[in-house]
Amino acid sequence: MITIDDRTGSVELLPLFPPGIDVEVSRLLYGDISFLGNGSDGPVSIGVERKGILDLLNSMVTGRLAGHQLIGLTSSYQYIYIIVEGLWRFNPESGLLELRRGGGWEAASLGQRRFMAREVVGFLNTLTVKAGIMILYSGTRMETVQVICALYHWWNDKQFNEHTSHLALHRRPDNTVELTKPTIVRRIASELPGIGWGKSRAVAAHFDTVQEMVMATERDWRGIPGIGKTLSKRIVATLKGEEEY
Repeated sequence: MITIDDRTGSVELLPLFPPGIDVEVSRLLYGDISFLGNGSDGPVSIGVERKGILDLLNSMVTGRLAGHQLIGLTSSYQYIYIIVEGLWRFNPESGLLELRRGGGWEAASLGQRRFMAREVVGFLNTLTVKAGIMILYSGTRMETVQVICALYHWWNDKQFNEHTSHLALHRRPDNTVELTKPTIVRRIASELPGIGWGKSRAVAAHFDTVQEMVMATERDWRGIPGIGKTLSKRIVATLKGEEEY
């Protein structure tokens, strides 16, 4: 169930949701949208704040987002998204922030103040890096709703540990790839006789440090799935520089 705040700025998204998505309107203390999802240890709460680009600029100037809304959002939800809505760009010559108006681009301004586009990028990047807020973008209201629906499906269509695409971008010794860099324990373990990359994961899960791995006895090694008496003896001999051939 997706909950939409009943105030202006949120509730107008309601008729844009497609059939088949359960949506209710209620008063939210913080955020425009909220729903529950599948976390690693059970249900988790997700909050979504929708920001038009001019509203975002105003929040930057007044401090309302960082000084008030984010405090409420972080106390209300375990995961927080901000969707920046609107078409904007860097002016290719001056770097000023420009908004799409009609068939052209106009400098974004609040009163007499104009903004460099890098100010917006820097502000949003600070929220991501320092506060852990996830930033997404949309061009229109309809696209905002589509982004929200995509998030809702991600959090609810699978269990948390079934999301594994992050494990597919770091090249490994077996020529496959994953995103996370393997630990030094795993990298060294993969070079040991009879271990290879496949068994190195279990080794890294068993030993916290390289020193612990090097000092381990044959009995310690036999406690790892797939490593028996013969292999454990060979591994210990290798680590001591006494490998038997």
